[in-house]
Amino acid sequence: MAAPLLAPPGPDSFKYFTRESLANIEKRINDEKNKKPPKPRSDSSHRDSSDDNEPKPNSDLEAGKSLPFIYGDIPDGMVATPLEDLDPYYVNQKVCCLIHS
Repeated sequence: MAAPLLAPPGPDSFKYFTRESLANIEKRINDEKNKKPPKPRSDSSHRDSSDDNEPKPNSDLEAGKSLPFIYGDIPDGMVATPLEDLDPYYVNQKVCCLIHS
């Protein structure tokens, strides 16, 4: 997966999910598919892929949980509106989030 595109926590992290958001996600997915896979190591230290090294969703941003305080107050007009996901784990997935008060 590409390096996460981290937005600094705070109210500026909230961005509306738009057609351009979807186009950017599709471009990142396409770029990821077109990258050459890394060559497997031929020595005996190579093992099956380990789940320990795989990126994981941020548990603080799970559905149903309160938004962490580091994001501040949700800007006016953005409650219950499709927003780009705050979790960099989903940067290459067609998802958006809704935040309710």
